[in-house]
Amino acid sequence: MLTAQCCPPGQPLVDSVSHNSIALHWSKPRDTGNGKTQGYIVEMKPTGGDWRIVSVYLVREPEMVVHDLKEGQEYHFRVKAVNDGGVSSAPSKATGPVVPEKKPPGWSAVNSRVLDRCIMYI
Repeated sequence: MLTAQCCPPGQPLVDSVSHNSIALHWSKPRDTGNGKTQGYIVEMKPTGGDWRIVSVYLVREPEMVVHDLKEGQEYHFRVKAVNDGGVSSAPSKATGPVVPEKKPPGWSAVNSRVLDRCIMYI
């Protein structure tokens, strides 16, 4: 039985940002093309630049921390899924621009989540 390519995974979402890294997660493809998803290819591009693959290895889980980014530079991220049929026919929808930056002293991912919830309910 031939395995078809899987659909693209969900759009990456940003979990946290530091001065030189960004943590992302995404949803698995809705249709895996009757084959198991083997992993993901994460791509990034600086605003105005070209897409490039972030890791030479397949990312096994639908999450990744991208390191060695330049503070203050805007980046976009997208993901492709891989199964026995090959790479998904299209990438996920890309993130909007994400900028690695230092947070003020005392700022943490926990504070960020609390702040997000406060903004949602106000």
